Amino acid sequence: MKNNFITIAMLCASAAFLGGCQTTRTATFQDYDYNTVFKSAVSGLCSEKKLLVYQADKEKGVIWVQSRGIFANPPETPIYLARSGTAVTASVTMQGMENPWADRMMALISSNLPPSKGRRSMEGTSGKDPGLDFEREKLELEKEKLKLEKEKFEFEKQKSKGK
Repeated sequence: MKNNFITIAMLCASAAFLGGCQTTRTATFQDYDYNTVFKSAVSGLCSEKKLLVYQADKEKGVIWVQSRGIFANPPETPIYLARSGTAVTASVTMQGMENPWADRMMALISSNLPPSKGRRSMEGTSGKDPGLDFEREKLELEKEKLKLEKEKFEFEKQKSKGK
């Protein structure tokens, strides 16, 4: 009888743990087009082999995901995308306290996003494009390399005159 009581208590605790607690994650993507975020979300979620995207409605901003497994992975879950000005917000709510799948889904959505146009212009301290700074550094290194080769050539020339 004591074992039955412990078993029932454990089942009740796990049911309360899984049924009463929820994990909600929200991610905001600044300076991204809604279509870009939607495509990134669908392709990122499809890249996870344990998830199946079985319905994606761009008009309503809902992506329905379910597990490919029976118990180990998340159940049928909607992911909502919403536009607000220059930002797109993605949110997911899942059963369970600190459910790791909520964070994982947000990471999958953001993993396929291209670099933001707004971030590229803010990277340089003087407002310059970082790609131009890189090219400028390459040119400076090429100049130094040519200068060293010229000095080497002059040294070889002096060495051959001395013999």
